Formats: sequence, C-alpha cells, structure tokens
Amino acid sequence: MQHTFQLRASNLTPGFLDKLRKLFGDKEIKVVVEDVKPDGTSQQDLYLSLMALREEFKDLKVDPSIDISKLADEVNL
Repeated sequence: MQHTFQLRASNLTPGFLDKLRKLFGDKEIKVVVEDVKPDGTSQQDLYLSLMALREEFKDLKVDPSIDISKLADEVNL
C-alpha cells in the first residue's frame, strides 16, 4: 500500500502520526521527506502542451476491445 501526503511541516502533529498508525497498523513503513518546490507551470503552458500532444497523436486509433483499466492495473503492480 502506498499513500502520498503533501502538507506543510507546521501541520505535522501527533494526530497525523496517529492517522498513519491507524492506516498502516503494525506494518513496517518507509517515510521519505522532501522539499516541495512550487510548480511554475501555468495553465496556459499545460494547455499548449496538451494541444501539441493531441496534434501529434491525432491519427492514433485505440482498439475498442482493449480494457484500459486492466492495462493500468498491470502497470501499477
């Protein structure tokens, strides 16, 4: 099981740790802490990137019999 929490260091409380304990029980867990830098990508940049991808793959056809959920599950093993 994997969960990602993004919060300010000032919001780390004993209650947060209690929630982790309830979530994972007595399992061994790994805690990784990293600085999160603000994402400087604007919505306009994201939109332009998406439109470029749509143009690049405009002729791509997906077989309607493919179970995309199953493929995603296999990738997330």
